[in-house]
Amino acid sequence: MIITKVEAIPITLPGEKQLINDSTQDGIIIRVTTDEGIVGYGEVDSSPWVIKAIIDSPASCRVVQGLGTIVTGRDPADVAKIWDDMYVASMYYGGNSAAIHAMSGIDIAIWDILGKSANKPIYKLLGGKFRDKIRAYASTLMPYTPEEAAEEALKWKEAGYSAIKMGWGGFEDGPKKTIKLVEAARKAIGDDVDLLLDLGFIPSPEMTIDAPSRIQLAKHLEQFDPYLIEEPLFPHDYDGYKTLQEKVNTRIACGENITTRFGFKLLVDYCNLSIIQPDVARCGGITETMRIAEYAGTKRINFIPHAWHSDILIAASLQIVAATSNVNLLEFCVWDTPIRNELTNNKFQAVDGFVTIPEAPGLGIEINDEIIEKYRWQSIW
Repeated sequence: MIITKVEAIPITLPGEKQLINDSTQDGIIIRVTTDEGIVGYGEVDSSPWVIKAIIDSPASCRVVQGLGTIVTGRDPADVAKIWDDMYVASMYYGGNSAAIHAMSGIDIAIWDILGKSANKPIYKLLGGKFRDKIRAYASTLMPYTPEEAAEEALKWKEAGYSAIKMGWGGFEDGPKKTIKLVEAARKAIGDDVDLLLDLGFIPSPEMTIDAPSRIQLAKHLEQFDPYLIEEPLFPHDYDGYKTLQEKVNTRIACGENITTRFGFKLLVDYCNLSIIQPDVARCGGITETMRIAEYAGTKRINFIPHAWHSDILIAASLQIVAATSNVNLLEFCVWDTPIRNELTNNKFQAVDGFVTIPEAPGLGIEINDEIIEKYRWQSIW
């Protein structure tokens, strides 16, 4: 079997973008076709047109090549070698950030092909499964008033979730407002639901993003018993994360903006974080996420994948969750947008707060190509 085509398809919702922390307003689907008619799908949670340029660009030299040229003509069974070749071919402009993001989507699609070819879910190709289902946390944005925060949190408790994450949004209004929002959410859901907080790292006149400020805020938030505080500092502030984790009692989590095992080695070994959160659509795909999860497992560090996008990303995350021992939660985006909800014909549902591992071949989902065409972003030029 040979890969004959790699497509990078930007999609977007109609209308003007809101400048909020919601990446489901657009996206980019990766479609990889083989000479045997097996088609694999992946997605990238990044800037769609940047990713398309990285995949579609022609070669300049050995270490400056578009990723599509590296993958076309290859046997998908060589997925690990393809990963390494993409890494080398993008060395001058990649090595981190967007080039790894683009590699992620291609890698997911290749694993989808391998699973479909073997007529098995991907987790069986990764060593089998540790679990049939995983507890999900409802992941939503934090509203801007305590009343709305209480209403939003209570909505997801009543929907059956035993864990809820609220992030960004109203947290940008400063520490005093943050404390009031968290207090309202905790009072609304009581003590029997885990409350996760994604503080975000967008500075404002009311808020400084550094370790001393976040230590002070985290200590105030301890009274509300947060399960974790996610990415309260800039992603590459390794010294800050090390200090923060040492000084507070709450679990500190980070990783959605970190790529490759090399970046996560710092989070694990140097920062000694309680939880790492690689995003399979950014950190290097299924191939690299498994390496990251396995390394964290050797240090007894908990692994909870970040997943704020469509069911393609949820499916890829579930395949890894199934095949990984040191994981106890799944991020389950409940933000209501068409790109989140319409790309697949078979939709994942949280039942009593748990999501079942899919058993169909590959990623275990059926892509709706008509929806991809409906939201295809034709051009920005």
